[in-house]
Amino acid sequence: MSVQSFIKPNKLKIFRDLLVRGRYEKILSESVANLIKNNVHKQNVKILDFGSGIEPTILQMVRKKLLEKSIKSISHGYDLYDENELTKLNNLNESELYFNIENLKKNNETYDVAVISDVLHHMDVENTRLISETLLSIKKRAKFLIIKDHFQYGFLSNQLIRFMDFFGNLNSNIKTPKKYYSQKQFHSLMDNLNLTIKYKILNNRYHPIFLIFFNNPKYHFIYLLE
Repeated sequence: MSVQSFIKPNKLKIFRDLLVRGRYEKILSESVANLIKNNVHKQNVKILDFGSGIEPTILQMVRKKLLEKSIKSISHGYDLYDENELTKLNNLNESELYFNIENLKKNNETYDVAVISDVLHHMDVENTRLISETLLSIKKRAKFLIIKDHFQYGFLSNQLIRFMDFFGNLNSNIKTPKKYYSQKQFHSLMDNLNLTIKYKILNNRYHPIFLIFFNNPKYHFIYLLE
């Protein structure tokens, strides 16, 4: 039986936002902003946000943090949006634009960096063909890829990550994956795509210290790829 069967999402959304979301977004956005600052070396940066979602707060925070470092940026978010969602999102800020994911195949936009945050595991990590084609398509448009995702190490870590994933997506209809990447599987994928791992962030603690098992940094990774 799935974790969704035991927990009513609407009752826990406020609890999630108060307990973990703020810390998670702060740490992740700081890491992404620093990777951009230390590697792109431009004062005006164009960012592709693949799988930007209906609450694109991470990239909004990244742009704010870059501005604090005297770096101006714009972001283009791509996801499976309907027209109402696009209308709402495209009225948020002139520095961010949002498109249905089909537009990524049709337009000729290029970017300094593409951010793919907690997206690949929702595409099914066993669907190597889909993920490979997606990453290669994005890489043609961006010099750097920043991928944030999860590593699992067996049954227990799989269940812990699944719970974290479900808890983090309480406001959406996103299904919780059954499996996440092992380090070996992800590294093999990068090798097959000829993507060079330029930098790794493996020590971020995204959750409060009292959430002992969920706070283990080995379940999360951020890779800068070129």
